Amino acid sequence: MNVYLTSTPEFSPDVLNEVALILGQTQGELEFISGNPMTVQQFNLSIGELNPIDTIESLSFDEFFGLCNTYRVIKEIPDNTYVVLVTSIKNQKDWFSAFNERNIFIHGEGWEYYTKRDAKFGIAYQVLENIFQSQIELNINDVESEPNIHMDSIGCINDFCKKKRDVMLKLRTADICDSCIDRAIDKDVNPLILQHIKESIEGLRNEFINSNRITSTVKPHPVHVNPERNIKIGDKEVEIVALQKVLFIFFLKNTQGVETKFVCEHQDELFNIYKEIRKSGEKERIIKMFEPEKGAEPSFDSHKSKLNRALINLLGPILAEYYIINKVVIKDSTNLYKINLEEDYINIAPIN
Repeated sequence: MNVYLTSTPEFSPDVLNEVALILGQTQGELEFISGNPMTVQQFNLSIGELNPIDTIESLSFDEFFGLCNTYRVIKEIPDNTYVVLVTSIKNQKDWFSAFNERNIFIHGEGWEYYTKRDAKFGIAYQVLENIFQSQIELNINDVESEPNIHMDSIGCINDFCKKKRDVMLKLRTADICDSCIDRAIDKDVNPLILQHIKESIEGLRNEFINSNRITSTVKPHPVHVNPERNIKIGDKEVEIVALQKVLFIFFLKNTQGVETKFVCEHQDELFNIYKEIRKSGEKERIIKMFEPEKGAEPSFDSHKSKLNRALINLLGPILAEYYIINKVVIKDSTNLYKINLEEDYINIAPIN
């Protein structure tokens, strides 16, 4: 059975290819085919041209499944074949992924936060998870009543993972519980597909765990911010837009972290950094990051995600772990945004 992988236009084609490669390492009934990302024109056929892609904060499930169907029609993919859409655009329920019959979408951002590993592992697992769930006809429209959705995580492929970090448990166990296996048998799932999914998640588990040994040997490079507020990490220039540069420098100056709910109270400090980058900068640009105009969504999360994506594309997911803005849980009710870089590696030159 063929599984076609594509993405929305803004998502990295390199990551998409990595996902296809890691899924293709296990031979079996499923064949994973990596296609090109959707073009902007193809995206607009489904969503419309009301907003540029980089300003879209979230889409509904129906809109994501509509994108899958658009890709299916353009590529003439039959209904009984899977289409998987990977995207950096959030969905309105803030789920990792979802399926509707043979259409699947997966949120491809943030996996480094939840798993502390390369994003390809989490995305690849979600591909297999959704194929399994569609095969057993899991009812994701009523998660509280569906008996094979585990609201309390047990390490099974069908754990709901309301606490997103619980996804680590799935990746480490590579398990399908007896109840979910029984459901697959009752639904007469092709045993070869079931075997392929099980072998694939076990293979992912082994690579996922072993990758930590490599990660621990990677050391950070110094980051330099010059008087003109250009940024270099080692010998690499960090090319990002002004507001993303503001956020990066702000967190380089606040390595101890800032409570997530109090970031909006640092607008004066953020604006002072913005004026160093753009002498004629208006404070309204900073205010809109937290207090958008009516009908719009705050852009802080969007700029944070795009900054992290730029760093990952520049440095690779392992080295970028030192520089991306992470959400760190320090107590049950307290979260911090911070970077994982020690102050000794940071050099911010004074303004001339």
